[in-house]
Amino acid sequence: MSKTQEENIVKMPDLSSILKPYENKWVALSPDRTKIIASGETLEETASKIDSVLQSRVAFSKVLPLGANLAPSSL
Repeated sequence: MSKTQEENIVKMPDLSSILKPYENKWVALSPDRTKIIASGETLEETASKIDSVLQSRVAFSKVLPLGANLAPSSL
């Protein structure tokens, strides 16, 4: 990988310490992805807690149990 490619990689901050209390819930991360600004049992509940203008700037994510592994399923 070239130096230019490495410079263009956006690194996500380690959120494990702030996500721990939100396991199995939905969260809305601040635009800079460093803070939880809302949470809820469902995506809809979480989104309803945020101003509609801000909703387009946050990242919504389901917080899985920390330390859990995901494997693709073949049905």
